[in-house]
Amino acid sequence: MSWGLALSGGAANGLANAGVLEVLEREHLKPDCIAGSSMGAIIGALAALGYHSAEIRKIAESLTLWNIATVSDHPLQKGLHGGILRQRLKDMLSPYIGDALIRDCKIPFVCVAARVKKPIEWMNIIRENFTEHVRSALEPHIFSPDTPLMDAILASSAIPVVFCPVKINGEEFVDLCHFGPIPARSLKETLHPDVIIATDTSPDYRSLQWMLPNGWRKFLEAGHEETKRSLSYCDLILKPKMPAAVFRFDQALAFWEAGKTEAEKRLPEIEKLLRKQ
Repeated sequence: MSWGLALSGGAANGLANAGVLEVLEREHLKPDCIAGSSMGAIIGALAALGYHSAEIRKIAESLTLWNIATVSDHPLQKGLHGGILRQRLKDMLSPYIGDALIRDCKIPFVCVAARVKKPIEWMNIIRENFTEHVRSALEPHIFSPDTPLMDAILASSAIPVVFCPVKINGEEFVDLCHFGPIPARSLKETLHPDVIIATDTSPDYRSLQWMLPNGWRKFLEAGHEETKRSLSYCDLILKPKMPAAVFRFDQALAFWEAGKTEAEKRLPEIEKLLRKQ
């Protein structure tokens, strides 16, 4: 029996994934494979390379919004496609990841992102057909084992509008956001684990949707439907209670503790599921 861990995104919310990993590590529950999206890709890549939770914690403690990003060179390019900010995570993560390829991970790792077929005109988010525009502009992408790990995780965490796209071999990639925050289906279809345990750290904006323009609301609703499809591939879903707003990287350890608390609370279910298999 093999089991996989699907780690979700959500900017600072995704730091809760590291708290989940701490509990699994403590209980000697090592996944046979890991998938990650956005911040889940960053945390998952470090774990897949063999870093322990204590080492990942040191990285999390040093995070702030301003040491992971700087102002983009062309923030208004092509209807905000150029991104307001440019990532600086490479400087922070290079000592840990270096020139490793995805195939170099000690635990098989799946990293997902969106390949950009054409720039998204984000200023048109209020229009009725915006969701169709996004679907025609982006396609889900799983990076090959020969992809530099650093490139893959930076692309997976390049939140549209917030960050500029990441170029790999002449193509542009961005975070899948609402259309792929939980990479369970990608993990199942790529590495075929018997059991998938997933985290759900993605933000939930449904309480605000009533006040948004119809096009924007439809875009969020389509993302929720895609998330439901991903969750259908999971045998167990861990959903930490978030302690702060989605970009409060200064609250990294609070997010960490939220993930740890959820994993400890659900530990009997985790152990029962894995023993059963």
